[in-house]
Amino acid sequence: MMILRRAVLPLLLALGLSGCTTVMIQPYSPEQRLQLALQRGDVVLVQGIMATLPPAEDDPERASLRVWLERAGPHLEQAMLMQAAGHLRREQWSHAQESYTRGLAVRPDSEALKTAQARALKEQQEHLQHLRVRLLLSQGRALTTLTPLYAQILRADPANDRIQEALVQAKQDTGRVAEALLQLGLSALEETDHALAVEALSLSLALAPDEAAEQALRSTQAAQSRQQALERRAHQAQLQAQWAQRNQALFSSFQGAMESSDLPAARRHLLALEQAQPRDATVRRLRRELAKAVDAEVTLGLETGRRLYLDGRIPEALETWRNLLELRPDHPELQAHVSRAERALESLRRLEPGASATSP
Repeated sequence: MMILRRAVLPLLLALGLSGCTTVMIQPYSPEQRLQLALQRGDVVLVQGIMATLPPAEDDPERASLRVWLERAGPHLEQAMLMQAAGHLRREQWSHAQESYTRGLAVRPDSEALKTAQARALKEQQEHLQHLRVRLLLSQGRALTTLTPLYAQILRADPANDRIQEALVQAKQDTGRVAEALLQLGLSALEETDHALAVEALSLSLALAPDEAAEQALRSTQAAQSRQQALERRAHQAQLQAQWAQRNQALFSSFQGAMESSDLPAARRHLLALEQAQPRDATVRRLRRELAKAVDAEVTLGLETGRRLYLDGRIPEALETWRNLLELRPDHPELQAHVSRAERALESLRRLEPGASATSP
């Protein structure tokens, strides 16, 4: 008998996420049933049959099969967990439970399978509850529209039996749905789900005016207003903290630029601070500090550029004055020096050899 060699491939296929079900083949001998179960790759059935065989009848190959089944258990556990996870992603809840059941049949003490199965059941119940809530709200919205619409049709067509039956059914459903919506709203209020509570209670009142529902709705709206106020204050506090952090970073950047005499960068950081806090006293002080530094830089730069210009180093003088224009673009003296240097450079280029031949 070559049980083990013929068994390995089907069992590996079973570990590879097969969806086979256990089939009992009673008319055959245990040996024949074992062969058929191995061919099907049904690990659960193979284990069941092996458990019924007396240990005294074991032969080396069957003993090897027992050892292989014991070692395959962890692999089957992981395979069933992966298979169930795939079903859950597709919301195939019953298929996922079947995978857990097959895995637990082989490894009944698996905590991983038990935990995953319990978690899947909880998620399924939560999903069903969410769908039931959506269905109830949809029914409430539909009834608020359909009931008056049926009545309008009957006024125009009193002999319409189909619409008459639909109106009767809608009126019968109205009380039941209104009560269910009231209970949903009260439950949502207890769980501080104010948005759901307001929607459910509002629909309940629209279907069937009720003092308890009206009082619950007022309580919910008041609680919702308080919650929204708290959320707004928390959001404002968060924004203020973010602004403070950003302003501190800008302030540090401004100070660093001033210390390194990078006045253009300091000016950019100060503009950002002014946009964030235009009336802040510290920002006004920084503005005055930067203005003094810029005035000093412009005064020094004007003189430096004049010396360069008189020394005939016109390109260097022009670059010096242009850099200063970034700090004081409206400075009339700087504008005049830049224009004069540009005209001087243009005149020099025209005097270069070959320039006259191409000049207009």
